[in-house]
Amino acid sequence: MFNLLCKNMKVKNWVSVIAIFLLTIGEVYFMMQIVSYISLLTNAVQNSRQNGVAEIWQYGLTMVICAIMMAAVEVVIRFVASATASSTVTGLRQRMYERVNNFAIADFASFSTESLITRTTNDMQNVHLAWLTFLKTAFLAPVVMVWSVILLLQYASTSLTIVTAVWLFLLVAAVFVLLMMLTPKYRVVQKLTDALNIASRENLTGVRVVRAFNAESYQEGKFEKVNTSFTKVQIFAGRVLSVFTPLVMMVMTGLSLSILWASAYVLNGMNMEKAAVAFSATNAFVMLASQIIMSFVLIVTLIVIWPRASVSAKRVNEVISHEVSVLDTDKPVDFKEKGTIEFKNVGFAYPGSDKEAVSDISFKVKKGETIAFIGATGSGKTTIINMIPRMADCTRGEVLVDGVNVKDVLQKDLRDKIGYAPQRGFLFKGNIKENIAFKDPEMTLEDIRWAAQIADADEFVMKKRNEYESPVAQGGSNFSGGQKQRLCIARAVATKPEILIFDDSFSALDYRTDKTVRGRIAEKLPETTRVIIAQRVGTIMDADQIVVLDNGKMVGIGKHYDLVRNCPVYQEIALSQLSKEELGL
Repeated sequence: MFNLLCKNMKVKNWVSVIAIFLLTIGEVYFMMQIVSYISLLTNAVQNSRQNGVAEIWQYGLTMVICAIMMAAVEVVIRFVASATASSTVTGLRQRMYERVNNFAIADFASFSTESLITRTTNDMQNVHLAWLTFLKTAFLAPVVMVWSVILLLQYASTSLTIVTAVWLFLLVAAVFVLLMMLTPKYRVVQKLTDALNIASRENLTGVRVVRAFNAESYQEGKFEKVNTSFTKVQIFAGRVLSVFTPLVMMVMTGLSLSILWASAYVLNGMNMEKAAVAFSATNAFVMLASQIIMSFVLIVTLIVIWPRASVSAKRVNEVISHEVSVLDTDKPVDFKEKGTIEFKNVGFAYPGSDKEAVSDISFKVKKGETIAFIGATGSGKTTIINMIPRMADCTRGEVLVDGVNVKDVLQKDLRDKIGYAPQRGFLFKGNIKENIAFKDPEMTLEDIRWAAQIADADEFVMKKRNEYESPVAQGGSNFSGGQKQRLCIARAVATKPEILIFDDSFSALDYRTDKTVRGRIAEKLPETTRVIIAQRVGTIMDADQIVVLDNGKMVGIGKHYDLVRNCPVYQEIALSQLSKEELGL
């Protein structure tokens, strides 16, 4: 955990840590002054009949001033510690978010969405709490303990030292046993937290399916199973921790009583004057021994928090240190052409798989042309188009855009040339205007409407009360599937990119709207190269090239007219949707 935090601390954070250490020394100084004056005050009270009460007032007032100063320093320490911990963890959380944003599709296979959310929230909170506790106690406890031991030597006796050592040993042994019981449970807690998030998110995102199948009871049972397991582990940890406070109180009380009991034998054989001096020393010894115990308790408090925080820090570090599979080149080159795409014997295998998901893919698309991909589910259509904007990198062959290998240019420069409309229409929380202008927030309303008109979305948007300022719920849940797809298409064409990628983006549109939108795109963006994945033959009949895929391999490429006669796979797909007469067979 220290390695993780140290790597993410800025200079100002280190300055704050040094300031906390120096302030802690000041706080302990005032604390020990109070302990020292307790012995003097005890002697002053015993001698008050001879010397009056002036010394009592003097020592008492000094102790009050020291207490005020100690409290003031403590407030400053807590303020600085809170600011330092928050600043460090904020930077850590930002770094983690940026790393996840750089993940390629293959990288997400290592972490579930729910796990990434847990690591960003719950795990990060555990790290923050441990770091804050560390800053408050890690300096205070050792300084108090060392200073107390030094002062304790002034009042040391063999019997009192043995008594203190015995109780301290008992406390150390008990805490060690508690930690051995707790540490494994904290690892389980974090895994169960992931499981709770998965169960909750799955139920919420799939609520329509759950209700359609009357599966509420089934889902509740799944959640209850995870929730019960989580609760049992938490209860166990709570019960173990509940022993800690009574144990500390027992040790402190037992220590005080043992010291007084041992001192009683020493005082029994003394005269009154010597006994009074010895009694004041005994009081100071009790105070200092209690300080040592309390210092140890502070350390133990940190130790108790640390195992869970260490597990969380490890999970956070797994994300931050994860090697991103798609990286920018150190020596980017310039694009040579405009609007061209070429695949040269491309193959792609997912991490950990010996078999390629797609293999031997070769084709070339010129500026302004349309290429379409069709094939059965799982044939590799989306895998192929994901390699164009480098959502994933090919494991064999070359993918060229505008005449250069996509690995030889910066990802930002490559994606600036591309407009993308996903199969599952996804909208961001905000309003319609912000979603269409997602790539360029400075886009004018005129340009936004232009894009919406191409996507056949302007009509239904203008019917809304706030038109383009109308709110969009998270994920676009307040729009129908067809409306979401049209808004996603508008977002893709809004920046007039060189290349447009449609990942089955017309599936929720009726055939008339589908044809209208494609016609407007061809008319308004004639020089834009279009890449289309579709399940409907009618959507891709007019494409310049159609690539037919089967089990990750190209089984045909050409125009619709040729494929419907010469490619059995394409012919089978076409005949399942259209009659022979419609196909001209």
